[in-house]
Amino acid sequence: MEELKKLNEAFMTFNIASETLREYYQNLQQQVTYLSEEVQRKNAELRRTLSFLNSVLQGIKEAIIVLDSDGKILKMNRAAEDLLMMDLSASTGHRPEEYGYNFSRLDQNNQEIEIETADGRKTLLASLSDVVNGGDGLIGFVILLRDITAQKEVEAEKERNKRLIAMGEMMASIVHELRNPLCSIELYASMLYKELEDTPHASLAMGVSTGVRNLNNSLSNMLYFARPRNPKTTPCNVGTLTDDALALIKPVMESRGIVVEKQISDALINGDSGLVKQVILNILLNAVQAMGTGGVLTIHSETDSKGLHLNISDTGNGITSEHIERIFDPFFTTRDEGTGLGLSISLKIMQAHGGTIRAKSLPGSGSVFILCFPHKHLLPNTSGDRTDSTSCLSPEQFLQKDYGGQGTWDPEGKKTIPCIKTLKTQTPQPF
Repeated sequence: MEELKKLNEAFMTFNIASETLREYYQNLQQQVTYLSEEVQRKNAELRRTLSFLNSVLQGIKEAIIVLDSDGKILKMNRAAEDLLMMDLSASTGHRPEEYGYNFSRLDQNNQEIEIETADGRKTLLASLSDVVNGGDGLIGFVILLRDITAQKEVEAEKERNKRLIAMGEMMASIVHELRNPLCSIELYASMLYKELEDTPHASLAMGVSTGVRNLNNSLSNMLYFARPRNPKTTPCNVGTLTDDALALIKPVMESRGIVVEKQISDALINGDSGLVKQVILNILLNAVQAMGTGGVLTIHSETDSKGLHLNISDTGNGITSEHIERIFDPFFTTRDEGTGLGLSISLKIMQAHGGTIRAKSLPGSGSVFILCFPHKHLLPNTSGDRTDSTSCLSPEQFLQKDYGGQGTWDPEGKKTIPCIKTLKTQTPQPF
């Protein structure tokens, strides 16, 4: 009996323990369910937070690159992909140096740096910050890049305009001081020529008179730079003006074996046809002189919300970064026979029309000059576009294309031909 009693007690103890264990198990199940729901809620909240932070990161206009402690790319926003012409999925785990970008010398202070991208040279405001964990451990870096190329161009143009105004005022006073004695010299030279006519010394007097007229012509250009006349605006067809300018230099281009590729719309602008043609002629002459023998002269127009852009590209030696900042300064020239006033006066004419001239160049590949006419000067025209060539490129595409010599073959394998509609025998007169 005693053993049976002990056995009953053992069963009762086991039942109590089983009930307690069942209660513990139920509580544990409830805790697991609660924790699972809490984890799911936290994960959903974390996903929303990460999605929000990623949207913020992608929405920032400045380029942001996140590197690990070894300097390898972990993350970048769309602005960085567009600026550096890189793809995040392909560049993750690689160093920026592998793509030609060296940011190792950056610090937390904003620095101006220049980089070369597939879209050309860009000026950036850059900084690099450390990323640390809760302690002092370094776990990565953040690079912040801001493209200030356009801002620098505006600042450079403002500075150039200040110099031009100062030099213009100085030239105006100099021209007036020189013209008075020049008029007397030319008068006396003409009188002397009449007295020496039919004598061996007549050519000397004629040489003096010719020299004075040439000098007076240069002074006239200087005076125009100092005090440009107001344009006499009439409806002008940019395509027709370009054809006329090309016709003037056709003999020069033919003698040098230069090929013309042209795609210009029949856009109408409200401007001074004589002045606008002189600007186009001057840019064309510069392009021809830059190429020497052989090469391709590309003329391409495009219209957007800002206005009409006439792009004139050559395959010459290009312009160095040091020179391109000064090409619109008066009297600056790299040619021994140049006066250095052509581009300065051209810029003045374009500014008188409310526009400007922009220049891009890649040394060794050529240059692009863009004549920008503001949208307010455009006139409606329903005649459509004229295409006179099979191969016409944007300025960026032009500088990226390797023509190799005369470049007479387009990407489709078709040979281009000179696109000049009218012929004239006049000799072009540059500024």
